Amino acid sequence: MTAIRNSEPDTEFSADFANPGVPDLVPLDSLTAEHTGRWTFLILDGAAFMMQAMHPVIAEITGRYSAAFHGDQGGRAIRSIDSVLRWTYGLTEAVAEGNRVRAMHQPLTMKSDTTGKQISALNPEAYQWVIATGYIVTAQAGTLLIGREFTDVEKDELLRDNRRLARLLHVPMGGYPETREEMDRYFEEMIDKLEGTPQALKLVDEMRTGDVTLPAALPRALHPLARATARRGLRLNYLSIVGLLDPRLRAKLGVTWSPEEQRQLVRIYALIRTAYRVLPDRLTYFPLAYHARKHHECLEKMKERQKKSFAYRVPGSVAP
Repeated sequence: MTAIRNSEPDTEFSADFANPGVPDLVPLDSLTAEHTGRWTFLILDGAAFMMQAMHPVIAEITGRYSAAFHGDQGGRAIRSIDSVLRWTYGLTEAVAEGNRVRAMHQPLTMKSDTTGKQISALNPEAYQWVIATGYIVTAQAGTLLIGREFTDVEKDELLRDNRRLARLLHVPMGGYPETREEMDRYFEEMIDKLEGTPQALKLVDEMRTGDVTLPAALPRALHPLARATARRGLRLNYLSIVGLLDPRLRAKLGVTWSPEEQRQLVRIYALIRTAYRVLPDRLTYFPLAYHARKHHECLEKMKERQKKSFAYRVPGSVAP
């Protein structure tokens, strides 16, 4: 069973949050920044959310406090995307967002219905798992994102930036995997702790049936169209999420995966990759990601131009 926090404050969290310093941000020319801001990346990242929902502590906390399980799935998804984009592309705002996320989770405590013990959204194991799943899913999604497996060097870079995000969000870094080998062992250990929780099973059922809660403000006349549209989107979600899950996790959720579903998933993302090669970046990235990357690109070009300055030829001048 997952480790449960007792009611005593977590000193590692408290000290880290009181003195965060300036964390090392994700470089805007990195693989993480290249892929996270794409419109479809966060569909794939739904596999990470599913693995989080399979963690008993996360499941109970989100079941009590998350809008995703209280009639506002769409709003919860939008706010989560906003947060992830700010971590990755927000520059100084990224630091503020890391502080906000940690502070927002601090008061989310409850008595577990399963164990009767006090649990918290800042349970160290659970909080680490939330961020680690981002690396696990991205590293596994190479064939869909770029048409091939990520190389070991690329996976090292992805893990480096995942650790940067963990520090930004005040995740306790004691025991957090530092290498791919450690991450592989960590994942194997976590597999045994994950469950087909009611929250995870509810997500699976919604994707299968398309039976989601529609916004109360939506006119009833539009409900049939909204549900038909939702079913198409949820089918893509289902393929993207279940296709990236470890077979052992699929078994815990009671889902199967066929060769035909794998072919469908590969075909869909081959089309998406083709579209991304043809369409301008302005159309394929979320606005914040697009502008942050263009801003970085402009600054790098300026740095290259300044190297041609005659001043740099004078002995003792600042090196380019």
